Amino acid sequence: MMNNLITGLPRSGTTLVCHLLNKLPNTVALHEPLDTTMFKDAGKNEILATLNATFAAQREQILTQGTAKSKSSDGRVPSNHLTDIWIDGSRKRLLDGMLIKVDNIVDHNFKLFIKHPAVFTALLPLLSEHYPCYAIVRNPLSVLLSWRTASMAVSRGRAPAAEMADPDLSHRLNSVKEILDRQLILLDYFFHRYATSSRAKVLHYEDIIATSGKTLSILTDSARNLNEPLVSRNLHEVSDDANKRAIAFKLLESENACWAFYSREDVIRLMVAGKIHL
Repeated sequence: MMNNLITGLPRSGTTLVCHLLNKLPNTVALHEPLDTTMFKDAGKNEILATLNATFAAQREQILTQGTAKSKSSDGRVPSNHLTDIWIDGSRKRLLDGMLIKVDNIVDHNFKLFIKHPAVFTALLPLLSEHYPCYAIVRNPLSVLLSWRTASMAVSRGRAPAAEMADPDLSHRLNSVKEILDRQLILLDYFFHRYATSSRAKVLHYEDIIATSGKTLSILTDSARNLNEPLVSRNLHEVSDDANKRAIAFKLLESENACWAFYSREDVIRLMVAGKIHL
C-alpha cells in the first residue's frame, strides 16, 4: 500500500529508518509530523479520519510544493535526532525545524510513511487493522541506557503520547515511584504490544545495521539497493559503572516482554563487550 505507519521503541532506530527510506526513489518518510494531543479522548473513527486526512494533505503538499511536514535538521530527516554533544548530563538535540525538502518523487504513486513511536504503539491494535504497520525493536539494555540520557520523557520513565492514548498505561506508571521501574514498565508495554500484534511486522535494529539497510525491503522493495555504511550504536553507552550494572541486572531478572524478541544472552553479550562485570 502507498500509506504506511512506522512505530517502535523510543531510541530504537525509528529516525534512522526514516532517514534511510528518504534516500529511496518515490519514498517519503515523515518524522513525527502529528500533534499527538489530537488523539486525546478520540474515538476510533476520529483517529482514522485524522490519519487519512494527514496522509492526503501531505501527499498534496509533496506533489505541489516539494516539501512535507516533519521534524527535521537542515531540511532533512537526520539519521539520529540526538548529537554526541552533552549538556548537563543529556545529549543535545539536533532537530531545528518542522519541514523537509522532497526531491525524490518519480510519480504520484509514491510510498508515504509516517513515524510516531509512542502513540502509534499505544494505538497499534486499531491502526494495524487499517494500515501496514512496522515496529522497530532494539536490544533492551541499549534502549534502557539510551533512555537515561535522551532528554526525553522516557528519561523520567514516562511516555505522554502513549499514556494519553492508553490511560491504563498512565495509571500503571503513576503507581510506581522509581524511574527505572517505570522504564521497565514502558519497555514491557512496548514489546508486549509488538509481541501480541498479528499484523504489525517487527524489524530488529541490529538487522538494519548488519544489512546496510537492505532489510528495509520489508517496507519497500527498492531498499534492496541500499548499501549504507551503518555502525551499531548498541555499545555506545554500555560501560562498567554501578548504575549501569544495576540496570543490566534488574533487566535480566525481570519477566519482561522484551524476551519475546531478545534473549538474556543477547544482553549478557553486550555487558561483556562493554566490560560490565557479571
